Amino acid sequence: MNKKLMALAVAGAVTAPGLALAQVGGSPGVTLYGRLDETIMRNTYSASGSGAIVELKKGDIYSPGNAIGVRGREDLGGGTAVWFQLEAGAWPDGRLEASATTGAHFGGRNSGLGVSSEMGDIMFGIWDTPYKVVYGTGNVVNSGGFASSGIIMGNGDTTGALTNARCANTVNNGTGTLASTAANAVCVTEATSNGTAWSRRVNNSLQYWSPVFSGLQFRLMTAMANYQSPGTSDFASGLPKAKEWSGSVTWARGPLSLALGYDSHEGLRPNTTASTTGNANPKDSAVQLGAKWNFGMGEVGVGVEKLSYGENAGAAQASTKMDVQNAVVNGKVSAGPGAVWLSFSRTPGGKSCAAGLVIAPAACGTSGEARMTTLGYDYIMSKRTKMYVAYNKIDNGFSGGVGSAYYYIAGPAANNGGGTNGGLAQGTDVTTLSVGMQHSF
Repeated sequence: MNKKLMALAVAGAVTAPGLALAQVGGSPGVTLYGRLDETIMRNTYSASGSGAIVELKKGDIYSPGNAIGVRGREDLGGGTAVWFQLEAGAWPDGRLEASATTGAHFGGRNSGLGVSSEMGDIMFGIWDTPYKVVYGTGNVVNSGGFASSGIIMGNGDTTGALTNARCANTVNNGTGTLASTAANAVCVTEATSNGTAWSRRVNNSLQYWSPVFSGLQFRLMTAMANYQSPGTSDFASGLPKAKEWSGSVTWARGPLSLALGYDSHEGLRPNTTASTTGNANPKDSAVQLGAKWNFGMGEVGVGVEKLSYGENAGAAQASTKMDVQNAVVNGKVSAGPGAVWLSFSRTPGGKSCAAGLVIAPAACGTSGEARMTTLGYDYIMSKRTKMYVAYNKIDNGFSGGVGSAYYYIAGPAANNGGGTNGGLAQGTDVTTLSVGMQHSF
């Protein structure tokens, strides 16, 4: 049984979020690595909350979080080294992803160039934020696409550069400002990320990772905003100035792991309506706690977070200020040649809105509520390969004509507290039965 438990632990570790941070600092040389996870799914979609869409069933082969990459390290002497990593998404079932926001292009996932010394690591490139890495502490589910991270926890998953609303307008080369004429993405050289999701992989990021002191490590990150115009604003709400800061502290000793994360956005949801004077730079913030306990025969993890969205509404507009609280509890225990795992996550929807005002699609109350329950079994075949079966149910709330639309395909959030933009009608529940295989190399 000890050998089986060791295999289980290794199989879980190779897919844990944020593992690349540790792997980059390995032995000198160049390494090819990858992760392939293919899931055969049978999905049942309930009638939408409004009744406009009837029940639907379909089959699917899903490739969650697959990647192939190359990383290398060169020692420069004196305890200093330079390292690189280039990672891309991979879809063995032949699915094509043209959008840069999927990470399908080479270097579209965690990729960067860094310098390592006894003082820590400094890197620049596209990488998961320190806040996103914290999800790996409270989450123990790594089979298929059923982890709560980036679905309910984080209000969606996103990849790309910081949002720049002014890039939807044309450049006036004579003044260096932007004119509020027809949309023209002339100042965009890369896809931008969603402005309301918190499970973020950000382009143009600069990060510092401290050394590990007695199991304690902290990480800091900021991102360069693309193409800020020096001119006056063409929006009545003011000049949007996209910013982001992210940080985390993690501690792991023996069977216990703890993590704290904080993230702050500014200007990612500017009010650009010409007839209003709303805030062009609303400040949104998130704080997250995660914990994991390994008790030998298995482990249990919990995570809680509070997402706070600032006010950007203008005169006569519905308030957009709200808080969203998310939580997950999950665990797994060895059983035969593998492990049984169970996860439950929930969000009660948006809170603290102005009295009587509604934010579509999530109202201030039960309409934004959602729950996700997952039960599965991993059959460990080797240290690198496992098969699994899983049951997953996402219950999306619907009340007062609006509802949530969380989906296991963790796309960008459709609106504050409204869930992922996976093409679901509001209030549609999703039930999934699946069998899959995962291999890491």
